[in-house]
Amino acid sequence: MSMLVVLAWFLLFLGLALAFLELILPTGGILMAAGGTAMAAGIAVGFFDTPSTGWTLVVTSSLLSPLAWFAFFWLWPHTPLGRRFFLTPPGPDATFNSLPAIQALSKLVGSTGFTTSHLRPSGTAEFDGKRIDCISEGMMLPPGTPVRCVRVSGGSVFVRQTNSVPGPLESPSIPKDLEFNLDGD
Repeated sequence: MSMLVVLAWFLLFLGLALAFLELILPTGGILMAAGGTAMAAGIAVGFFDTPSTGWTLVVTSSLLSPLAWFAFFWLWPHTPLGRRFFLTPPGPDATFNSLPAIQALSKLVGSTGFTTSHLRPSGTAEFDGKRIDCISEGMMLPPGTPVRCVRVSGGSVFVRQTNSVPGPLESPSIPKDLEFNLDGD
């Protein structure tokens, strides 16, 4: 075996190794270009030795190159650089409805409270001492109106006027010093 054959095979495998190094070292394709150049130089050196050596290297590289590209695109998404390029699908816990705030709102369905602002149709209502932004179903409601949460959809709380009173009869939205005494006392 002549020295040219050894050099040709060395350049061919050096080219493949440089292409695989592109997976690890993000050089922007410089190592890939150097690997392709080394493979082409190996084939040229093979033809300088004998045409059969050159054609053997051409067939070998034409068989190994697609395998190398397949391995590149199969392995690359699992490398640190490849993970930056490809989006990962969201997990089952990454949906809007799985957020803790939305799950806490869904527990309000069926509970009663009272409005703390005008609902025209949106405003605020108080449920168990917590003020919640809500939307009335259809009609405008004044402050202090008893409401029941009928559904939570897309982070919006929908309420409906109810006859049951959730707590004390007086509305906390009206301070005591602003209440009017109609009896004149």
